[in-house]
Amino acid sequence: MAELIAVGKGSHRQSRRELTEGETLLLGRAPRSGWAVPWDRLISREHAEVLLVGQELRVRELETARNPIFYDGNPTRAFTVEPDASFRIGDTTFHFRVESARQPGDSIISEHLFDSTPGASPFANPVSCLQALCKMPALIAQTSSNEDFAEQAVELLLDSLRGSLAAAVMQFDGVGADSPGEPRLIRWSTRSDAVSRFRPSRRLVKRAFERSQSVVHLWMEDESEEPDSNFTMNDDLDWAFCTPISVDQHQRWCLYVSGKRRFSGIREVRKPEDLVGELRLAELMGQFIGAVRRVRSLEQTQTEMRQFFSPAVVETLTGGAADSLAPRMGPVSVLFCDVRGFSRKVEESGDNLEGLLAQVSEALSAMTRSILKYEGVIADFQGDATLGFWGWPSHTPEAALLACRAALRIHAVFRRAEDDPQSPLHGFRIGIGVTFGRAIAGRIGSQEQIKVGVFGPVVNLASRLQDLTKQLGAPILVDAGVVEQVGQTLPAGEGAFRRLARLRPPGMNTSSDVYALTPPAASGAPLTDGQLLRYDQAVDAVIAGKWGDARGLLAEMPDADGPARFLRSLLASAGNTPPADWDGALSMAGKGEVRLRST
Repeated sequence: MAELIAVGKGSHRQSRRELTEGETLLLGRAPRSGWAVPWDRLISREHAEVLLVGQELRVRELETARNPIFYDGNPTRAFTVEPDASFRIGDTTFHFRVESARQPGDSIISEHLFDSTPGASPFANPVSCLQALCKMPALIAQTSSNEDFAEQAVELLLDSLRGSLAAAVMQFDGVGADSPGEPRLIRWSTRSDAVSRFRPSRRLVKRAFERSQSVVHLWMEDESEEPDSNFTMNDDLDWAFCTPISVDQHQRWCLYVSGKRRFSGIREVRKPEDLVGELRLAELMGQFIGAVRRVRSLEQTQTEMRQFFSPAVVETLTGGAADSLAPRMGPVSVLFCDVRGFSRKVEESGDNLEGLLAQVSEALSAMTRSILKYEGVIADFQGDATLGFWGWPSHTPEAALLACRAALRIHAVFRRAEDDPQSPLHGFRIGIGVTFGRAIAGRIGSQEQIKVGVFGPVVNLASRLQDLTKQLGAPILVDAGVVEQVGQTLPAGEGAFRRLARLRPPGMNTSSDVYALTPPAASGAPLTDGQLLRYDQAVDAVIAGKWGDARGLLAEMPDADGPARFLRSLLASAGNTPPADWDGALSMAGKGEVRLRST
């Protein structure tokens, strides 16, 4: 196996990369693809290409390199590196190393799995244990990234475990019992100057993850040899243990510590039990680190969830059962809000799409804030539209009422913007559809990607009602299910329902009574109680097939009333005569068209 090992100033600035025969590797501080060595500012973003040919490494400096590569002490643009040689860029030295396929740990002399039961073995050095624990809070508080955390944890391991010569902290993604795979993050350090001699045993790491407990390996060059009492610090490391740390199902960490059986003649390791003191301290540190990582992971998850869920929903999800995201059938209320005329705005803003995008983002934010304020869940963003719902993850008796209040708040935000030319929402008009019914809500999606959403006819109906807001002349439309659920619980000071028609929306076979949800300060001259009564009587007449009576009642309505204009136009498009198969519902044509379609 061939590898390149980068060592910068400071023991925590170390990284290694396996090399593949015939594959060119791009090396730099932040290459587009390849091997990143981010700590050295003297290394250009893309500095060199390296190519493994046999047991030689060919290095070529790129034109983008701002500083020279030093080989044999001289700046060189292209050269070949032999095994165990090195070159330097800036303050970082790159060691080229070639080994046989056999890894440390392939010739195991002894393996031991320690019982992790508290109190199973005593702490050999309580003072070191206490000192390490006292340093842990500062380590946690002063690190803002996984990389910083790992670097500081490595130094703490070496400082606390006096009998060790090398230590590493590794993070793996999605580690299973079969194989830990390649670490996503590794930070390591040694006490010896021969930094390039340390490489964690994959076999040992794999074994520790398989057993979910600490494992000790002792090995030698030849299994037939007896332990040699004349080991020195410059010989290969010949013992190691690995302590796995379980954080969550998406990531695991481990602590890896290695040393010699005879450490400068000071201590001797003849059997795994001789390492129990170091192992117990490492396990205690591992438990502490695991708890901290779980808390941070939970905090990050909650932060991300709060972008989509209300605090009440986040509390339910984080404090509930493991299947709280599982899709479930139940009653929900759905809100669909869309910006009217968006396609035209995109066409008209071809020279300033960035500005339009900023406006759309503000519009979506206004919708989102209103939905979350009333404990709704954001299911989806569709260009300039937002889909929210209530009634999940737990049943909410006030789902329809909360959806109505969210709709009224969204309408109020955009209505105020109409009077403020400086508002980013000025010139935006919206339509909102709100429905109530049974649907499946929860984790929905493909095997490759999932999201939290809602699925069912009630969702389609909300979208269709939003489409009809312009034709009916009402910014908020709701179905009969919402009115039945809310009843008289919506205070008159917040809004009121007005029945508009019995409709069969485009693309749907089921009809529904459609209502306008009107805010208390609706634009335009308010209708009198008598006018509202006559309109309601006209709707009954249309449903009963008495269209002549309906036309007479609608004629008494003011021309400024959008719903009355809508009904008159629909009746006229059908010749003011109900069809032979009339069932009381007006079957709507496609989006944007005010005409009947055949049932």
